[in-house]
Order: sequence, then C-alpha cells, then structure tokens
Amino acid sequence: MDYIELGAERQRMGPQKLLIGDDRRLMHAALALLAVMTVWRFSIGLISHVIWEESHFVVSGAYLDFGYPDIPAGFPWIARLVTAVFGWQIWPLRIIGLLIATAIPFAVYFLAEPLTTRRNAIWAAIISLLLPPSALNGTIFYPEGALQLLLVVMCGCLIRAVATDERKWWIWAGVCAGLGQLVHFRFLVPGLAVVLFMLINRQGRVLWTRPGPYITAALGVLGFIPAIIYNATHDWPAVQFHVINRPHFDPAPDHIISFVLTQVGLTTPIFFVALCAAAKVSLVDDRNKPDTLLGYQAVTIFLFYVVQATINKKVMPHWPFMAYLPLLPYVPGVLIAFADNAFSSTGRFVRGAIIAISPLLALAIGVAASIYQWEFRHSAELPYTERAHNILQNENYLLAEPDLAAATARARARFDDDIAWAATGHRTAVHLEFPGPGKEGRHIYTLGEPYDNVARFVVARHDWHLDLEALQKDRGGKGVVIILDEPDYLLHEGDALAMYETLCKTFEDVEPFKTTALPPGRTVLSLYTARVRQKPLDVLPKAPCPLIPQLYLANPQSGRFITVKDNKQHYGIVVDPIGVTHVDVMIDHKPVVAAKYGIDDVNFHAPPYLSYDPNFPKVQFTFTFPPGSLTPGEHVLSLLATRADGTKVEGAERTVYITKK
Repeated sequence: MDYIELGAERQRMGPQKLLIGDDRRLMHAALALLAVMTVWRFSIGLISHVIWEESHFVVSGAYLDFGYPDIPAGFPWIARLVTAVFGWQIWPLRIIGLLIATAIPFAVYFLAEPLTTRRNAIWAAIISLLLPPSALNGTIFYPEGALQLLLVVMCGCLIRAVATDERKWWIWAGVCAGLGQLVHFRFLVPGLAVVLFMLINRQGRVLWTRPGPYITAALGVLGFIPAIIYNATHDWPAVQFHVINRPHFDPAPDHIISFVLTQVGLTTPIFFVALCAAAKVSLVDDRNKPDTLLGYQAVTIFLFYVVQATINKKVMPHWPFMAYLPLLPYVPGVLIAFADNAFSSTGRFVRGAIIAISPLLALAIGVAASIYQWEFRHSAELPYTERAHNILQNENYLLAEPDLAAATARARARFDDDIAWAATGHRTAVHLEFPGPGKEGRHIYTLGEPYDNVARFVVARHDWHLDLEALQKDRGGKGVVIILDEPDYLLHEGDALAMYETLCKTFEDVEPFKTTALPPGRTVLSLYTARVRQKPLDVLPKAPCPLIPQLYLANPQSGRFITVKDNKQHYGIVVDPIGVTHVDVMIDHKPVVAAKYGIDDVNFHAPPYLSYDPNFPKVQFTFTFPPGSLTPGEHVLSLLATRADGTKVEGAERTVYITKK
C-alpha cells in the first residue's frame, strides 16, 4: 500500500498517449476533415438562396468605381471579374468564397508554426475547421472569410517581422493590410490593434524607430486610397452611413450582456473559455515575446465591438469573429494543459469529455445551419409550423420572375415595347437584377426607399442614372413596371408614406397587376404597370392613389405567426371617397369579428393624404380576435369594408400562420 505524506502536493496526471497517433496521422486527419468541410460548404452553397449582399456586390461591380457608399471596392471588383469570365450566375462566386474558406486552416498553420510545436500547429488548423465563426465560412460570396484569412496571414507575417525584422515579412504584412482595406472597412480595427501594441508593449515601442512598420503601414494605406478617393468625391457616404446614420447611443448593460452571450453561444462555451485563456497566455505569459501581438489583436477587435454594442442600432453577430482566429495557436496548448492537470484518470476522462463537448456543439450548429438552409429552400412545401424557423429575409427572388415577366408583357400591351422597371429601393432592385433572368442587362430604377438614404445607396444609384430623378428625366411619357416591397407600417411611418406620395405624383395610368408573396410569406411584392408623367404633379389631388392601399391592416403582418389564444389589439385604417360604415376582419374570406371603426387615435392621427374620405380623421379601426375564433394552420387574413352605398370591398390580404401555442 502506498502512503501519501500529509501536506504533500498531489501529483497531476501529466502528458498521456497522443490522440490520433503521430503527426503524420494527425495531418491526414486534418486533411480528411477539410475535405468533409469542403463538401459540406459546397452543398450548403448549392441550396442557399442568393442573399441581397451577393447581388449588391455583383451589381455594384458592373459599375466599376474606386468604391461604393457602404463598402470598399474589393468584393465588387472580384464579382466583376468572375461574372465577366463565367457569366451572370451565382455558383462561380460561391466557389471563390469556398476557396477562401478552404485556405483559412492553412493560414492558421502558418500563423502557429513559429509559436508552438508542429503537432499543436496542426491542431490549431483543425480547430479552425471546428470553431463555428470560421467553420461557417465558404457557403456564400461574403467578405467575412476573406477578412479572417487576410488577418491570420497578416498576423503570421507580423510576428515573424517583429522577431526577425526581415523586410519581406513587413512587406507581406502590408500587402495583407492593403487587401484587407479593399475588402471591408472593418479591417481598420486590426490596424488599431497594431498601433496599441506599439504604444503599450515594450517590444512594440521599439518598432517606432524601425522602417519595417512604416512599410507595412504605407502598403495598408495604399489599399485604403481607392475608398478615400471615392468618399472624398461623393460627400463621404461611408462616413455618413457607418459613423453618423447607423450609430444610436444607448448604453444599456443588457446590450453588452446579450452581445457577449451571443458570442459565447456561437463559439461554443468551452471554446470561448479556451480563447479567453489563450488571450491571457498571449497578453500576460508571453508579453515579452513577439506573439503577444496576437493577444492585442484579439482583445482590441473584441472590445471594439463590445463598445459598438452600446452605440449601434444593430451589431451583427459576425462582426467580432476576426478576434478569435489570432488566438488559435494557443488553444491546443490550453486544452492539453487543462487535461494534463487532472489528478486522476477519472478526472482526466471528465476533462477530456468537457473538451469534447465543443466539437459536438459545433457539429450541432453545423447541422442546425444545414437544416435551416434546406428548410428555407423548401419553405413552400414544408408544413407551416416549420416556416417559423425562417428568421432571415433571404427569400428566393427567382420565384417572382414569372410574375415580373407577365407584368412586363402587360405593360408592353398597354404602352409600347420600350418598358422600364422600377423597384422600391436598392435591396429589392439588386435582387431582381442579379441573378434575375440569368444574364446582365436588366437595369432597375429605384424609387427612394428611406433606407437607401440611411445607407447612402442613393449616391450609387444617382451615379448609375438609376434613381427616381433619372427615371423622370429619361422615361417621361413611357411605360414602367413598378415593383413595391411594401413596408409593414406604411401609413404609420412618415418617411415611407412621403415616398409613396411622391410616387403618386410621378406616375399616371397606374394599374395594379398582381401581388406575389415569396415563401414563407413575409416579403410581399406588389406589381403595377404605369406611365411616367412628363412632369410630376406639384400637389396630390384629393383622391385615392392606386399605389397607397385604401384597406390597410397594420398588424398582424404578412407571414407572421400568432397563437390560437391571441388576444392582442390589432389595428389599421380603411378609407373610401364615399366613406365606410363597417369593417369586418376575415379569415379565409369568412368574417370572424367586426372591427371597431371610426377612431381618431390621440397617439396617432391618420395622415392628411387620406382626407378624401368624408369620415376623416375618424378612419382608424381596432379589433381583437374573439376566443375560439382562431384555428391552427395556414390562413388568409383580410378586411371587408362596407361602403356608404352598401357595396363591399375586400382587401389587405396576407398569409398568417396560427399555432396552438
């Protein structure tokens, strides 16, 4: 029997048998995992609908410039090159995204190689394929993967440059910095991290007297010059959007807590803790080594977006993803040390099981992402309850092509063959321009959506001669197909209604053609044929405009889910030139409740435009669904108005989904 002296330090287990054999076998395992991930990414790319940003890059690239209102020129330039070679289709662009994502684990190995053992460098590359923020790259044509790749390569060059002061590493770091500035403005934050390193760290302060950092900085600035030229000649639209229009100072603690918890969930809790431990190793344990720069990168990027969480109206979950990759070289060592510090074989097994949770959670996230994309692609065929999972608005706009073609034919029959198209705003327009009919050439005017002014898309559309001003100038007296993506609260949002009133002054002979809902039903496109007035009206007549609904239901909105026990007060507005006496709420074209009509709400007065109704301003209504009136399923909700002469008119139709709970 062995006896342990009282007060003696317990012995830790220490290193054990290698997982997955020697380095050669581990490399084979890494390559096999990369092959699996490549197939998975490619398959997801095949089934995912085109997102508006992809269309935005392609359409912007068709108009070569030094930059664009919301982004630098990099991805539009790439899109221009790819579509010039392979045509007006999405799959070549997504292969570019896939190739970028496939390069990331090799870049991580390059970063880790001088900092740790070859085996741990391989493990770092493997973890980059398991960590969701990097693993989810490569399914679409989007800048995130390129930003991560360039940051990792830049960091690998910088730590070599700091350690050896070889000019080639400073040059290559600068090349990466310049390319990063071309990809997205977010690459400015890694530059800030380098400056902080050079101000705070003793090694960093020495660099101010060396030429290398200035070479890197010069090359980085070189990549930023096209964006500077564009913005300086266009009244700084990127500054207006990202710095002035977008931020909204609201320093509530729950915003920061929500942001951090989201990041913990997306990275998985164990990996997040390991990354925090890795940051400690880099910033504290290795503070006198060149690789401490990696900790500065990670912490600066992460804290920058923590601050953003308090001043931005919307912080996208992927914005801080770049922060995690510079720490990957440390993560294998952190996890191995955690396992080796167990005091018994049982403890080691438990710690190993805890570590294994992260790849399992990452797998769960990957499976969930796969299911989500598959369900979104098949929204129209799935049971209605499954459509609740579609939380993003990246519908398949190709489904609108037959209706758009039919509306175009109707416009040509009404006017002549020289027909133009005009859409609510830039995001709707680019969806219809790319991939659209599968070839370049459909140019869509935009009609002044308020968000276009916020994001400064109006600047680009003006340059391209595809805004409302150009439509009035170039197409006066000619036919047009109007595609309106109607906002949810049209008559309650002053900016949106002002836009619609402008359209009513701009168009004549307006004929409603069709309303088409894109599955799962939240995006509804209203198609009209009309003629552009030779000269817009100065004042709207006191009469209905076909572009503004007379039967308006503010909520529930199209494609929304409500329960059978819904007891909320819903509301809307109904107007008519001869007046309305009664409003019924219909489900599947059958009355379920009479609305309380004739209200002039003290908190919101009906817009003056509606004063053509003799009952104005008492034209609002409210209603609550009676208990037992709602049954589970997919239903059509609408309004039935009884006019003063006894005639009835039905409208405001939309799909709603009613669930048991």
